[in-house]
Amino acid sequence: MYVIFDMDGVILDSERLYARACDHACQVLDLPVDLMRETMVRCTGVTWDVEEKIVREAFAHIPHFSYEEMLEVVGDYFNDAVEKGQLVLKPGAEELLIWLKDQEIKTGLASSTGMDTIKKELEGLNVLSLFDVIVSGDMVTHSKPDPEIFLMCAEKMGISPEDYADTYVVEDSYNGIRAAYEAGMMPVMVPDRLEPTDEMREKACMILPSLPEFMSYLRVSRGLPYIQ
Repeated sequence: MYVIFDMDGVILDSERLYARACDHACQVLDLPVDLMRETMVRCTGVTWDVEEKIVREAFAHIPHFSYEEMLEVVGDYFNDAVEKGQLVLKPGAEELLIWLKDQEIKTGLASSTGMDTIKKELEGLNVLSLFDVIVSGDMVTHSKPDPEIFLMCAEKMGISPEDYADTYVVEDSYNGIRAAYEAGMMPVMVPDRLEPTDEMREKACMILPSLPEFMSYLRVSRGLPYIQ
């Protein structure tokens, strides 16, 4: 058995913080909040390059819109919040990662975020070393829902295609679930800001309310011990 995690919205409680940063940018730059929120839903789980394309297209009709200016305001707000300790782990994340390591179950991280940001944020919360392999958005050519990032992570973890059916992928985004499904792995949706849809219920092997619930499932279904 193997487990691959997404980061934002799964390991880190970052999606809400990023949403607040985008709302703040709307206030500062006089941009429509509803359009921003709708656009950010479409951007969940994609790489920065894809997000930029989506945002530019969505706001192209607004004459005073500047993507660079928006990115600066959002980044300043988000980074200030991180410095103030407002970026935290999702409930049960650290306990689950420690438990998987205790069971000698290989774990990977496959995040659309860039590697520098991944390392900074995970090191700051003391969980970086709990992952055996990390694949970032700047290491792949295609963004989720393309399965490339999960296939690369699996290869680096030493997972053969024959074992994909025994590889759980824990995701919160629609694109992440789609990518894991296309990879032939076992998508597990732990919803964050996006509610499950009929498509997600069809493609996910299970939808669970939290990471502790996922650990309980593994413990019972695999006959594994609880936290040592």
